[in-house]
Amino acid sequence: MRYPLKRPVLSIGILIIFFQAVSFSQDVERLSLHDAMVIALRNNPQALASARRIDAERGRFWRGISPPSPSVAVSYEYIPAAGGISQFGERSIGITQSIDFPTTILFRGLQLSSQVSVAEAEQAATSIELMTRVKTAYYNVLAKQKKIELARENLVIAEDFAQKAETRHKIGEATNLERLTAAVQRTQARSALEVAQNDLTISLGELYVTLGRTKTEQQNNITLTDSLVYQPITGTLEQLTEMAYSVNPQLKAASGQISVAALGRTLAWSSFLPNLNASYYRQTVIGNPDSYGVSFGLSVPLWFLLDQRGQIQEASANVGIAEHNLQSAANSISVDVKNAFLEMKNNERQIILHRTDILPQAEEAYRSAYASYQAGEISYIEFLQVRQLMSSTRNEYFEELARYCISLAKLEYAVGTSFIQ
Repeated sequence: MRYPLKRPVLSIGILIIFFQAVSFSQDVERLSLHDAMVIALRNNPQALASARRIDAERGRFWRGISPPSPSVAVSYEYIPAAGGISQFGERSIGITQSIDFPTTILFRGLQLSSQVSVAEAEQAATSIELMTRVKTAYYNVLAKQKKIELARENLVIAEDFAQKAETRHKIGEATNLERLTAAVQRTQARSALEVAQNDLTISLGELYVTLGRTKTEQQNNITLTDSLVYQPITGTLEQLTEMAYSVNPQLKAASGQISVAALGRTLAWSSFLPNLNASYYRQTVIGNPDSYGVSFGLSVPLWFLLDQRGQIQEASANVGIAEHNLQSAANSISVDVKNAFLEMKNNERQIILHRTDILPQAEEAYRSAYASYQAGEISYIEFLQVRQLMSSTRNEYFEELARYCISLAKLEYAVGTSFIQ
């Protein structure tokens, strides 16, 4: 009679487990590498500040081409010594406007427009640098997750052999040294798993910061949907260097600074040109209440040996500084591309070596040692050495794979564009 009561209870338990699983799945965010880069560009404070700098430069453009505000003045003249202001003999209400020489306004606008272009190139450089950080953090998390997976597998094996060694020792088939060694290996495997989990927590924190996540958002669980993949590239060092010279936004920003400085030098020479002044007056004179007056004037660069000369000297020096900065940036980028390329190629050779030789040999040695140990042909100590070799080889392979992916991201940053999707 109890069986009918168990079925509803069992059904309720299944439903509870189901809803808990659904709730858990809703709290876990699935995150691809592409999604991570999009989120970082949208939320990272560094990317947001870079975009704001462009807005600031555009604001400076409109300020720079805007003429100065006109001045309005009211004057009362010919007032008797003992009289009030209402007894004026002449009243003038005037407006005065100062205007730069037209070519000065033109060159200033071109200079400010070039500064906007420089800010846009700097934003592109910031975005590429941020993408490199996102990829590095993402690949590090993937590597740490794989390390945890291997550590768990190693712990399962260590637990199994520790139990078997204990049993074999009790029945006299294993030595006390073998039992103790298996117990030590089990403890080491547990410790390695704890270290791997701690490393993953640190890597996740770095990824969260790069994504621009707040402290509250960092509490959400994420599942990375991409994996560490070996993606070879076909470009040579010379091709990648030439590509960097043509597309790298840092070089574009440095080149833009030369344009800004050159236009600044032109503006310095324009300081010899006069500014224009125009005034209009509405006058009230006794006997003639409806009069007006106008005036026109020019500024005279009287102190050209000091002010204008100093402007031209400073502007010419700025052009030279910008040219040297461009050459320095080109030299640095050339070295960065070369170093990143060599690092990527070295990691690539290690990956190929592991995939073609080291991993297959380690796996074959492990299978042979396991069969020999099961048959009693070798001791646990001998089998342990082979198992440790297998575990370290797999760890080395995934570490090399992560290093390769990170070095590829560094190469993309050095070149200034993403050529691996």
